[in-house]
Amino acid sequence: MGWLKIFIFIMILMSSVHHRPLELATTTVQIGNQDLEVEVASTFSQQYQGLSGREAICADCGMLFNFSDYGPKSFVMRNMKFPLDIIFIDNGVIKNIAANLPPEGDRPAMIYQSAGAANQVLEVNGGYCAAHNIQAGDFIKITGN
Repeated sequence: MGWLKIFIFIMILMSSVHHRPLELATTTVQIGNQDLEVEVASTFSQQYQGLSGREAICADCGMLFNFSDYGPKSFVMRNMKFPLDIIFIDNGVIKNIAANLPPEGDRPAMIYQSAGAANQVLEVNGGYCAAHNIQAGDFIKITGN
């Protein structure tokens, strides 16, 4: 009977860990004269979760995905609750932008891809790039930690 209590305790513990928001490092990203405070997703689990399930992010916030590999990147809008601009980055230069993407549920139909190899991706609120005249070829500078 003791093993059953231990098993139930472990299952409850695992369940609470799974539902707890991931705590991410933050940094500042500069695009042109715009500064954004971004969370940094570096691990697979952080990158898989991304901004999914959140109600919103602040106007000058985002999420920066740092990848250990260099190659084509694909993103979806799985379980998003607000539109995003997805900015694909190759060594500090914007390769392409998938702009004002609509949220999708748990089975997204659309896949958004980089135009070639990339080592970072930045997600910001939908329409941010158009509002701030951010486009392919612009430079991105990480000014924080």
